[in-house]
Amino acid sequence: MSKNLTTILWVSLAATLFAQISYANGHSKTIVHINKNNSNKTVSVADSAASRATVMNIISTVIKASGSFDIDAVADLYTPNAVVADEEPPFSWNGPTAGVQWVSTVEKTCKQYKLKDFKGKLGRINVYLQTDESIYVVVPVEYTGEIKGERFEEDGAFTFIFRIVSGRWLIKSQVWVAKKGL
Repeated sequence: MSKNLTTILWVSLAATLFAQISYANGHSKTIVHINKNNSNKTVSVADSAASRATVMNIISTVIKASGSFDIDAVADLYTPNAVVADEEPPFSWNGPTAGVQWVSTVEKTCKQYKLKDFKGKLGRINVYLQTDESIYVVVPVEYTGEIKGERFEEDGAFTFIFRIVSGRWLIKSQVWVAKKGL
């Protein structure tokens, strides 16, 4: 009796593992990873290291573009229903051009306050959560510059949510919270 029970348990375990592997193979997704040379490399979504590298490249591009006012750099990084929120009026921007609208607002604000040498520096990331279809990451950022010869500094964090759209990780939401607001 115990031999039959052991055999049944092993067969059940093997069947379960086979079913999970078959399901994963039939339901795996791929994304297109664009590296620094702009050559495409297809990788599995489950490849967290590749997804993390892609997402961090996008985040770096966004932070750099906010200081250089490069709207072309962010033009295709957002989902069709993206939302960007910041402390500058009108406080939120929507749609696939949300990033472009936000960078344009940052540029306008810097000109209004005569803020020069505006740059963002990424801090150490402690929150990075990923599923097959979305990524949640909190990115500490220190913005610096100069206003009328005085040092400008604002610390805070962006919370980004990424989704896969047409095989690419894109920004679904991007929310800035200044440290002074906490």
